[in-house]
Amino acid sequence: MISETWVKTDVGKYRPTNEDSVLVDPDHHLVLVLDGMGGHRAGEVASVLAMETIAEFYRGHIGERDPNSDIFENYDPSFTYEANLLRQAVYNANRAVIEKSVEKEEYVGMGSTLTGMVVNNYTVSMVNVGDSRMYLIRDSTIEQISKDHTLAEDQVERGIMSREEANESQLKHILSSVIGVDSRIRVHVDELSVMPRDLCLLCTDGLTAVMSDQDILAEIVKQPPGPEVLDHLIELVNERGGPDNTTLALTVFHEEPEEKESRISSLISKSWRGKRKKKKKRLFAVSCG
Repeated sequence: MISETWVKTDVGKYRPTNEDSVLVDPDHHLVLVLDGMGGHRAGEVASVLAMETIAEFYRGHIGERDPNSDIFENYDPSFTYEANLLRQAVYNANRAVIEKSVEKEEYVGMGSTLTGMVVNNYTVSMVNVGDSRMYLIRDSTIEQISKDHTLAEDQVERGIMSREEANESQLKHILSSVIGVDSRIRVHVDELSVMPRDLCLLCTDGLTAVMSDQDILAEIVKQPPGPEVLDHLIELVNERGGPDNTTLALTVFHEEPEEKESRISSLISKSWRGKRKKKKKRLFAVSCG
């Protein structure tokens, strides 16, 4: 499977600085999108530190492929090595940001959300913390793969609040898990199989604050995937107020050239065999005529 990724980040209309961070590592098939929080540019410090810690740890250990390695705090065999490694990288980033936050007074309380993924053949391993999201777009449908770590979502899970109530509640703006704030961080992990022409969109809440899932889908399917799609989404966000920084990473999946050639050859072979059979059938009918 071949993938292409495009990214776009924008400060928006109200924020003085952009505290989001984004990383695309084609060599390791790694994509990270982070939304930093904290005054005096501390949010930028948190998101960059978390991003660099995750990327460095993942790159340093992806070649080992040892589930029993002592680098893991806990290894879940129901997920791939890539997913476990990515989750452990987030644990490490959480500690790094917490340690950094005590160095200066202006760093106190800083943190970052995260959504990230690794692509390995037809499998996407993803993690998220906070309300930065990952969507799968397939056949003109959109599905949120990430899990929002907000007080509203927590209430929905406990059956205290309905989905409709959560969408209207102010609790949806209060995060219940963030990198760099609490050592007891919650990391959502998921894996999915992708197919050619599938799209994965990673985004900060600058997008979802002003656009619904269906709004996002309607804009993405209007044109072929590419950087123009992200430009247009950013334009719409700013037209709707641009209340926050917005960062987007869009990945599209393609068949490997040899897979495509093999499939075409197979179709040609089947078609040729079909024609030969039809020819034999016609000859048999004539000879019996």
